[in-house]
Amino acid sequence: MLTSNEVMSRNFTPTSLRRGYDEREVDDFLDQVVETLRYYEQGGRPGPQAPASPTPPAPESLGSRAARWLRGDSKP
Repeated sequence: MLTSNEVMSRNFTPTSLRRGYDEREVDDFLDQVVETLRYYEQGGRPGPQAPASPTPPAPESLGSRAARWLRGDSKP
């Protein structure tokens, strides 16, 4: 099962021959998301989660990277 923290912190590997991410890696992750959502839709309850340990924020969020990529900006 996935946690919201895992979804928010997930990073995908950029492809080397074209712009974007490894399609299989993204598909596998989305399969996990679908499995988790179906579990909750069928009445499943999340198990107890350990409190999130304080970790430094990621240097750049996935959303920020995607927006930068869509604009065609170069890497920082």
